[in-house]
Amino acid sequence: MIDPEEIRRLCATVNDLNNLLQIIGKTSQSLRPLCEASSDGIKNYTFLKMSIERAEAVAAQLTSHMGGIADVSEIVTFQPKMPTSQTLRNTKFQIINPTGPRELILMIDDEQLICEFAGEMLTKQGYRMVWAHEPFRALEIYKELKDEIGLVILDFTLPMMDGSEVFDELRQIKPEVTVMLSSGFAEQDKVRAMLAKGLRGFLPKPYTEEKLLTQVRLALDSLKTEKRG
Repeated sequence: MIDPEEIRRLCATVNDLNNLLQIIGKTSQSLRPLCEASSDGIKNYTFLKMSIERAEAVAAQLTSHMGGIADVSEIVTFQPKMPTSQTLRNTKFQIINPTGPRELILMIDDEQLICEFAGEMLTKQGYRMVWAHEPFRALEIYKELKDEIGLVILDFTLPMMDGSEVFDELRQIKPEVTVMLSSGFAEQDKVRAMLAKGLRGFLPKPYTEEKLLTQVRLALDSLKTEKRG
């Protein structure tokens, strides 16, 4: 049986590796200036080399974390506890802990393990959870449940759209949407622009259970304070 703490560390490392590979992918798109032997091309090449070296270091760390696991296939087959069909609300969206006494949280993250472990941490404290792994599904969920969702936990690096674009789309649906950004990599200029538009906070990955619960409560309580004011 895999130690859950080992899985959490592995999950965080995989997320770091994924973010670094996205940096490499974006940098590779700017390699064309190299053909022109321009100074910008040389800078891009240098940055690419640095990114590759960082990715290799994280990959080595991942290998180290997996050293104590007898069979890597166990990671693939491992499934955290999920609610039975009888415990789910009558909706086309799967809500975890549907009878929980605390707020409904939408988590938008393309890393399934992160969603599952964050969901486990939050539902233990009585929160209800629904998640989406890609932006269009997330927007579909929010359109239907916007009056019930108290907080959106939004990753920055998503397929097809980045976090700032998803944030803008959520605000189109409901201008007062409460969003907390959570990511291991985010463009600082875009984060500042999101804060100016009403982003409720930033939770860097990897995070501890205590940090997650604290930041979630702060984001939700800040909205309540504003409404009372």
